[in-house]
Amino acid sequence: MTKENIILSIIVISHNQKSELKRCVESILAQNISVTFELIISDDRSMDGTFELAKEYERQYPNLIRASQCNSDECNPANNSQRSGWNRCNGYKLATGKYIAHVDADDYFRAGSRVYEKQVLSLEKNQECSMALSSVWWLDEGYVEEKGKPWNRTHPYKDGDVFSVSDFIHHNMFIINQAFIQRRNPDVNPVKLYGKRYVDAVITYHHLQFGKIVYVEACDYVYVQHKSSVAGQMVAANHDMDVLWCMGIYISSFMPNYWNIFINNKIDYWSIRRVIDLALAEYKLSENNQKSIQDINIFIYQCFCKKINIFGKFRLIMAKQMMKFMERYKLSDHKKLAYILMRLIF
Repeated sequence: MTKENIILSIIVISHNQKSELKRCVESILAQNISVTFELIISDDRSMDGTFELAKEYERQYPNLIRASQCNSDECNPANNSQRSGWNRCNGYKLATGKYIAHVDADDYFRAGSRVYEKQVLSLEKNQECSMALSSVWWLDEGYVEEKGKPWNRTHPYKDGDVFSVSDFIHHNMFIINQAFIQRRNPDVNPVKLYGKRYVDAVITYHHLQFGKIVYVEACDYVYVQHKSSVAGQMVAANHDMDVLWCMGIYISSFMPNYWNIFINNKIDYWSIRRVIDLALAEYKLSENNQKSIQDINIFIYQCFCKKINIFGKFRLIMAKQMMKFMERYKLSDHKKLAYILMRLIF
């Protein structure tokens, strides 16, 4: 098998997860994927034998598995999410497949899964699509698999349906990136574009720029939710979540072509309004979360990291009034107004 004929690259990232990595890798190998694939294990300086286990897998499957190690301290990470992004970048540099799949070592696949093969075949059939989406099985840390549940999303799609990026955003279809496999765009290197921010939503929306989405009916990826994770530490009462998880602002700060779509979507419209209101109220993020966005050079994020002067408040008020005007007169799809609004916020 040569690099040229590998169809799918599966990138598994790990950090001090020896037992979890074994469960993860064995569940991938159990899928009996018929298309040619490679499994890349990228480890972030583990000290518990995780990397040694990865190297053992490499020796056992020399034509299938590769193990590599990185040090996420190099990227000056603000949190574990950015550490994982740096780790994914390390794995992506080694990947050669036509399609890319991302996996966390503490997650795994349910018995009997053939989800990767289904997703690959769906993308082969639908060349206009850049991503194949399935559901995932949500499992809280410490519980047996049967105690989990599907990551529910109410949507109109069935197996094999193809839909646009606008439909994806309108129906709130984003869950976690591990639910997707993505078609590689050989002309664009996401590692250079995003670095340590190449994680989850950024991975997904980056690849969605290049085509439509095909839905594959499956719920085989077991996503293990840890209380200590970045997501697990953000509770509903914490307004940091409102700011940091506003995709209309976060994703558009890297990929401005999404702005008009987000503004046109009711859920994202009100999320953006919420962020402006919080900035006007002079809400401040926690220290760690300030650190996570302070190097993103856009105006609205700086409002949550330092005191706003009178000109900044005027700018926020103008943005809020413009959104009210656009809503009242149903002008959310007016490109010039949307551009002006973006300039006020960004």
